[in-house]
Amino acid sequence: NHLIGLAPEAWMGYNKGYIFKSSEEESEMSDAKEYWPYTDETTQGNIKISEDVIASIATIAVTETEGVASTAASMGVEFAGRKNGAPRGVKILSDPEKPGCLVECSIILKFGASVTEVAKAVQKNVKNAVESMAGIPVASVDVQVCGIQLPKK
Repeated sequence: NHLIGLAPEAWMGYNKGYIFKSSEEESEMSDAKEYWPYTDETTQGNIKISEDVIASIATIAVTETEGVASTAASMGVEFAGRKNGAPRGVKILSDPEKPGCLVECSIILKFGASVTEVAKAVQKNVKNAVESMAGIPVASVDVQVCGIQLPKK
């Protein structure tokens, strides 16, 4: 379990969807980013991880999964929820009912890949990468398969 060493009160706050803003971000409310707090008994102060960092970790995990051609823009991720600089095809959310973050991934598969097997591998890789690199618990990884990349002729 990647939560070893984390006191429950350290990660239970994730489900509240805390938003921490720097003074610069407070002046630009339209570009407010969500920051996920990380604390354990060894921290010397506050550690806040931007949702863009978590999305970047998840994006790398997705694209390194065998059978994935690329991430894909989906209407919900690309147009409605994407912030400047945020990776396309991956969105990080919070849910008051679940501790940890929720990751939504939109992908395009390579021709011939098993849809369900690749989607399960993406779920596993994203969860492992985010939890091990950022120390943020992942409540769920939702995968939307948007297309298949045909072989080049």
